[in-house]
Amino acid sequence: MRALHELIHHKRFWLFAPFVGLLALVVLTYGLWNIAATRISEQLAAQGLSWQSLDRHGYPARITLDMQAPRLRRDGFLWQNSRTTATLMPFNHRHAVFDFHGEHYFEGLHNETGLNKLSLAHDGNLMSLVHDGEGLVRGSFEAQVARLSGQWNNAPFDMQAQIMGVHLLRQDDTRRLNAALVLKQLRLANNEAIARFDVLSDIPRRWTQNAPQANDRIKLQRVTIERGGLTVIARGSLKLAADGFLEGKLDMDFLSQTALLDALEEFGLLEKSQRRRAAFLFGLGAALGGDTQDRLSVPLVLRNGRVLLGPLNVAQAPRWR
Repeated sequence: MRALHELIHHKRFWLFAPFVGLLALVVLTYGLWNIAATRISEQLAAQGLSWQSLDRHGYPARITLDMQAPRLRRDGFLWQNSRTTATLMPFNHRHAVFDFHGEHYFEGLHNETGLNKLSLAHDGNLMSLVHDGEGLVRGSFEAQVARLSGQWNNAPFDMQAQIMGVHLLRQDDTRRLNAALVLKQLRLANNEAIARFDVLSDIPRRWTQNAPQANDRIKLQRVTIERGGLTVIARGSLKLAADGFLEGKLDMDFLSQTALLDALEEFGLLEKSQRRRAAFLFGLGAALGGDTQDRLSVPLVLRNGRVLLGPLNVAQAPRWR
């Protein structure tokens, strides 16, 4: 005790004491940072995420997890990427920003025709997530010059867009999420680009944790499509039917009947020989509904695996699995 008392009263002790205290503080904060970084990586692993290697860095301002060849597998769904970095604040783990390098690869949603396999290439993309004890609060993903291609329902799939954005926001009083899909200069296969394709909807909140199930419902609050001289606005609801098809009804508003008929012909949904009959039926519907030749309101019904646009049976209904 006497030696300690003499040391404290020694002039050199007070000269080096601030540095000793600073060193102790650094060791303490680094220990806490390392504990937090380890806990976050363990939580990610518990959610089904794995990787070939993981590097933690960013002390003291942030926690950055640099994952080589990350892979997420759960509920029959697989996602892979060549390299992903996740950045969080050391003492606020609820907000994370993800930067993905290389293509995304998706596999899953089994159906009787086989396994769906898609890849997403891009010129840059980021994802931001905020969560709490009840799950996702809000999330956003945006990719530039995106191309989604592969096999969907045993058929080739190819979609390109200059901008692709997906945004989610939790509805606090329900078990659902507001979901928005934004696509700019969307091009399906080699068809003319769709300048704008926006979808505002609400979906089950559990889709962020589990795969969609039969009888789940999607409420489409507003869908806006702009392509050439045609503008489409739609509202309605869809159900994931047990047979793998989508079912439901949408109230469709088409601006320009001529552009609508041209589009149906272009996509092979209307034969030239049927155009005059379709124009008559649409015109009759417009007259009875109080619409004009520049605006047409028609219900779009998905039922028994088919799509009915007003009186026209135009296509097979989309499959969700």
